[in-house]
Amino acid sequence: MVNSAPMDTQNGEETTPDDPDPAYVIDVSTFERAGKSYTYALSSRVCKTCPGCESNAAEESPKPLRTPSELMRHIAQNCSQQPDYLLSSTPITEAVFRLLIANSNRPMKLSKIQSDLSSAWASVIYLKNLSDIVVKRMLDQPNEYFITRSKK
Repeated sequence: MVNSAPMDTQNGEETTPDDPDPAYVIDVSTFERAGKSYTYALSSRVCKTCPGCESNAAEESPKPLRTPSELMRHIAQNCSQQPDYLLSSTPITEAVFRLLIANSNRPMKLSKIQSDLSSAWASVIYLKNLSDIVVKRMLDQPNEYFITRSKK
């Protein structure tokens, strides 16, 4: 009998609907089919302070970033390193979207998402509930960011 469970590309483990540590990605094709621009969604998340951002492109700086891969690379290398990239006031689903962008939309395990959010919000007095149940429930529901479980 052939096992039809999808593989997680980060560590070669199979992921199933009951996986305690599923991986998540942004479903770009569904994002675009819904009439939303993935490129715009990425460009609206570049910071306003680092060199090369579209907001600085009017000045004599490098050419504006245009493709999703260019934007994600720039965000990963520059914008995501800024202290205001993941503010404590950022809703969890938006924060996960930003983490996935900074990870070039490669599948991220739930445990890695939780760890990265906890690190970003370590100094917050009133921590958000980042338990497996809460985060998994949020990400497994249809959302405006088209974050879904990885099928790989």
